[in-house]
Amino acid sequence: MLRRRLTGLVAAAALLLGTLLASATPAAAAGGTWCDPVSLQCYLMLDSPPSDPSPNPDSSGWTAGAAECWARTTAENAKSYPEDQVATYLGSAQNWYVKINCGDGFRYWSNNRQCYVAMVDGVWPARPAGIDQEAGYYRCSPHVDMPSTITSYFWSNTIPPGLTVYTPGMAARKLIETFQIRGIDIGMAPEVNPAWGHRRSYVGVPIWLWVDNPQPLTWGPYTETATLGGQTITATAQVTSVIWNMGDGASTVCGGTGTPYNAGIGLQPSPTCGYRYATTSDRNANDRYTVTATSQWTVTWTALAGPTGTINLTATSADELEINELQTVIVPNDSTTDTSGGTP
Repeated sequence: MLRRRLTGLVAAAALLLGTLLASATPAAAAGGTWCDPVSLQCYLMLDSPPSDPSPNPDSSGWTAGAAECWARTTAENAKSYPEDQVATYLGSAQNWYVKINCGDGFRYWSNNRQCYVAMVDGVWPARPAGIDQEAGYYRCSPHVDMPSTITSYFWSNTIPPGLTVYTPGMAARKLIETFQIRGIDIGMAPEVNPAWGHRRSYVGVPIWLWVDNPQPLTWGPYTETATLGGQTITATAQVTSVIWNMGDGASTVCGGTGTPYNAGIGLQPSPTCGYRYATTSDRNANDRYTVTATSQWTVTWTALAGPTGTINLTATSADELEINELQTVIVPNDSTTDTSGGTP
C-alpha cells in the first residue's frame, strides 16, 4: 500500500513538472502557427521575414508588388489586431507583423524597406553620381503602428515593385515616341531632268548635296510638352548632322543643311556638302546609285521635377542618281558639243 502511494506521488510530481516546463516555452502548433502559452492565442508563423518580389519589369518597366503586405510592429500593438491579421517570425529575436493594405500603383508597401513607397512630387535634388538619368526619386513613409515614424528618401534605377508610375526618362521616351519626325527632303545637283525622268551626272563632276526646304519635322527644332505618368516633360528635337551614303560604298557627313546649287555656279564644288564619284553606276540595278541621307537627331528633354537627358534618333530618305563617264568627242573648230547633260 505504501509503495502504491509513493508511486502515485512520483507520477503526479512528474506531471506537474512537465506542465510547468511546457508553459515556460512557446508552443508551435501544427499548420505553421505559433501559440502564446499564456493567452493561448495562435498566430501565423512565418518561415522568413516578409520580402518584395525580385525586379521583373514588364514592357512598361513595372514589377508586380508583393501579394501580401506586412508591417513590423510591437507585440503590444499586434494584440490590437484580429488574430488572422497578425504573424510572427522567430529569428534571432521574435518579430511581430500585422497585415496591412498594400496600396495602389502610386503608393505601394515595400516589405523589404518596411514603408509605403511613392515617387516624390515636385522638384527633385541633383542626381548623385552613378544614378541613371532615367532613375526615380522616391519617398519611404513608415506605417503608423511602426516603432519608427521617420520618412526617408532614396533613388532607384528601377521602379520599385507595385508602382505603376513613369520615371522622367520613361515619360520622355513615351513623349518622343509620338514625334512624327522624318527624313529630309533631299536637295541634289544634278536635278531631275524631265526628259530622262531621273538625275544624271558624270564621274569626277561635283555633286551638290543639301537639305531642301528644312522644316521642324525634317530638321528641327521641334518641341513638345506633355504630362505622362505623373511627369511633365518638355522635349526638343534637332538634327545635328546628315550622313550621305552615296551608294558606291562611300559616304560623307555634313553638319549643316548644305548649300543649294545655283545654275550660275557651273562646275564648282559645293562649299559645304558635296561629293565626286570615281566610278559609273552601270553595274548597279537600273544603272543607278541609291543615295541615302540619314539624319542624326538629338532630342534633349527636361522634366518639371528637374532631371534632364538626351535621346538620339535617326531618320532616312533616299533618291537615285545615274553616273556616266564623260566621252571625248572631236569636233570641227566652228562647232561645240555639250556633253555635260545639264547642271553638275
